[in-house]
Amino acid sequence: MRKLIYLAIVAASTFFLVESCKKSDSGDQTNTGSSFDRKGMLTNMSTNIIIPGYTSYQAATVTLNTAVTTFIATPNAANLTALQTAFQATYKQWQAVSAFEFGPAAQINLRVNTNTYPADVNQINSNITTSTYQPDLLTNLAAKGLPALDYLLFGTGADNTAILAQYTTGANATYRKTYLGLLSAELKTNATTVLTTWTSTYPATFVNANGTDVASSVGQMLNQLVYDYEVLKNYEIGIPAGVQSMGTLYPQKVQAYYSKISVQLALLHIQALQNIYLGKSASDGLGFDDYLDAAGAKYSDGTSLNATIKAQFATAIAKLQALSDPLSTQITTNNAAVTAAYTELQKLTVLLKTDMSSSLGILITYGDNDGD
Repeated sequence: MRKLIYLAIVAASTFFLVESCKKSDSGDQTNTGSSFDRKGMLTNMSTNIIIPGYTSYQAATVTLNTAVTTFIATPNAANLTALQTAFQATYKQWQAVSAFEFGPAAQINLRVNTNTYPADVNQINSNITTSTYQPDLLTNLAAKGLPALDYLLFGTGADNTAILAQYTTGANATYRKTYLGLLSAELKTNATTVLTTWTSTYPATFVNANGTDVASSVGQMLNQLVYDYEVLKNYEIGIPAGVQSMGTLYPQKVQAYYSKISVQLALLHIQALQNIYLGKSASDGLGFDDYLDAAGAKYSDGTSLNATIKAQFATAIAKLQALSDPLSTQITTNNAAVTAAYTELQKLTVLLKTDMSSSLGILITYGDNDGD
């Protein structure tokens, strides 16, 4: 995940700097599929997918922060359970907006500040014992956000009785509660900052940047769709399962290791990415699927590239649905099934990253060592 931290920061910085140059325009009629209504697709994405996604996520962070405040004031079993429930709901809502690391989100590095995992338990405990937390330090990226809360709410004891003791009679109970409040407030603040910009000035900027160059909204959407998909494939599945770690299993590196909802989150994540590809919210609007069809994009066997991608999404989702939580246990007891899911995810990577981007004439600008 350390690779992810630096790649994400570099990617976000690159997009922000390029966007600031304002190279994008609505021209570029030389690319394949030039007659496609890119502005209509961006309008659909903004109005029906991105803003509703951020609205739900921000509302979840508000509920979470309220639950934290209640728990800090009265740390009892009922309030701990309510807080854990609010946390899980927030983590689930995050999956729908993780891919939108451009514009307002890129300006505050939302993804790495929200979901850098696995949590750095040593750094978290050091912050608590020294009563010191500096959110802007790189060393705290894995000691904040949802993964840190995952550990603090589920991983500090064998059961809720033991966890509750950490906040009541534990040696550092007072600052532990303070730290909990700081992390929750930070999530809420960041979510509110991004949502506020999306519901005011940014939609017009987003929709009007409807070219296909690297600074365009279409270019950024595609890059972040593929990048976030690789986060799912590599960090949620591949590395923990040993596929990308030279056969060494790292079950403790799964997303949401302590709350044990890793498979649920992975499914929500891939379904959110599928909806972005399809331009689908409550109804089916313009998406990359329509863009590929307008471009007449074909797979290597001569069939529709869009149909091939949709079929591979379905196959990958089915393989993930065959898994069960906790994923960390599946990795050690049923690794073949986890590896099978990774294999299907990898097939989709090539379709999205290579075939789709090539067919649409959109450059993939981030780098990795994934070998595809």
